[in-house]
Order: sequence, then structure tokens, then C-alpha cells
Amino acid sequence: MCGGSASCLYLKDYDMITIIIVTYNSEKFIRNCIDSIQKKTKRTDYEIVVVDNNSRDNTAEIIYKEFKNVRLIRNRKNVGFAVANNIAIERSKGDLIMLLNPDTVLENDAIGVLSDFLSKNTDVGCAGSKLLYFDGTLQLSCRRFPNFINVFFGRRSILRHMFPRNPVSRKFMLENMDYNCTQDVDWVMGAAMMMRRDMIEAVGSFDEQYFLFVEDTDLCYRIRESGKKVMYVPESVIRHYHGASVKEGFSRSQLQHNIGMYKFFKKYSIQKNKAFGFILYCTILLRLAVVFFVDQFFFIINLVRSKSLREFE
Repeated sequence: MCGGSASCLYLKDYDMITIIIVTYNSEKFIRNCIDSIQKKTKRTDYEIVVVDNNSRDNTAEIIYKEFKNVRLIRNRKNVGFAVANNIAIERSKGDLIMLLNPDTVLENDAIGVLSDFLSKNTDVGCAGSKLLYFDGTLQLSCRRFPNFINVFFGRRSILRHMFPRNPVSRKFMLENMDYNCTQDVDWVMGAAMMMRRDMIEAVGSFDEQYFLFVEDTDLCYRIRESGKKVMYVPESVIRHYHGASVKEGFSRSQLQHNIGMYKFFKKYSIQKNKAFGFILYCTILLRLAVVFFVDQFFFIINLVRSKSLREFE
């Protein structure tokens, strides 16, 4: 019994969960994603809202024809991840907001697990699932907040590839974290995260200056700044393809990620120091250039190798 404490008002079953999926050319994944939600989610009081960012494939048609109980919002252009989620949040009904990428499949009642966790932990503002690749291996889905050093040691950084066991990357990527235990982390990936609606109303929804990437980092930063925790919950298990809506190698996604990082630092760290901002801007341009030329190098190497194999055969 709670003994009449005011906090007991929050220890309840929420009326509804809104599950938001933002799609862009996701026809290969969206069926399995929605099917897994409907099969694995034990609660019946949820809605699925799909926001399609003007896909050029059959994503929207699949949803419209095959999933009549899914609400579909079709944008006339690709407005990005942050804007699309904000559109869905504004038009949704749930007390809890679950963000889910289209290239995911629920392994268990992952959404219900997060819902129960948030209802029992009022000091938590955001909860993220345990993510696995489709081959069953662990996906590092939590991070520390980026700073001016560790940002160059991220998942696809050259330094991490050259020195895969370096301590900066391992600390930034939380590679040493026990992913079988519930953990208090800086931020979780927006591929599978749940928040209370009143939490979003308190800190604001996604910052729409981010087109793709870093918007989840920014939102978790504001949640933690408000005094609430961001938690990793391993009992909620989801498989995630990772990167299904973006091209491999150097692409616009790389550009957007680096632009997002610059905006994050500008928003929270640079402040009025224009000289420092200029240095950061130049450094990120250098990072982009290095990634581009390394990607091109390996592309050429693989092309030559493939040609050699064909000639050998």
C-alpha cells in the first residue's frame, strides 16, 4: 500500500499507449514491424500511428491496404525524423509515447514492459529497450553525451576502426556496460524509446532543427536536465536492423549526423564563443572529409577485389 502519498497517483495503468513509427522507403520492414506489435503487445489499449515521409516505394500503400487499424499520416515531402514524430505526438491520444523504428521487430511484450517500468518509476523520464541485431548479437543502444573529444570516437569513426579497443570509444559507446542489467544512462537510441506525454510537455518535443540523428540525444539531454532519469531496460527486447532507411557508406546520412552534432554543441556548449564555434565547425568538416575519403578508399578496394574474383572465376 502507498499510504496516501501523492506519488501514488502515478502508480497506475495508463489509459493508452501511442506507438509512433516514422517511415521512409520502409516497405521491406514495415509489415514485420506492425505484425510483431500486434502479436507481442498484450495490452489492447494502444494505437499505432505511422507517419510516412513521402516514401518512393510501396510503404504507404502497404499500411493503407493491409493495416486498417493503423493510423497513417502521409507527408508530401520528407520532413525528417524530428518533425514527423512531432506531428504524430500532436495528433495522438496516448498518455505514453513509444517511438519505434520501422526496421524493428518485437521479441517479447517489449512495449508493455516499458509501460510498466515507467508507471512504477516516477523519477524516470525516458526508458529504452534492449536492441539486438537480427543475427541475435547485441546492439549498443546507449551512449554518454558527446563532448569535444569522444565525438571523434563514435560508432563509425575512423579512430574507432583504427583502434577498436581504445578507452575513449569504449566509454563513449558504453561498451563495458552490463547490458543484462537495468542501467541509468545519458541517452538511448530513438529507435525504441518510451516517454510520458507529460514529460514531453514539460521539456518540449523534438527540436526540429535536427533533420536526422542527434534529435534523440537532444531530447534525452533536456529530460536529464529537468531532473529525470533516462533508463535502459533489458527486459524489453527488440530486434533492430539499424540503418534501413539510409544508405551504407558515405551519404546524406553522414552529412546529417555531423550537422546534427554541430547543432548540438552549438546549442549547449558554444554559447557566445564564436571563435570556438568556428574551430568546431572546421573540425567537423575535417571529420566529414576523412570519412568520405576513407569510404571511397574501401569502395575502390572492394571494387578491385570483386573484379579480381570475377576474373579468377
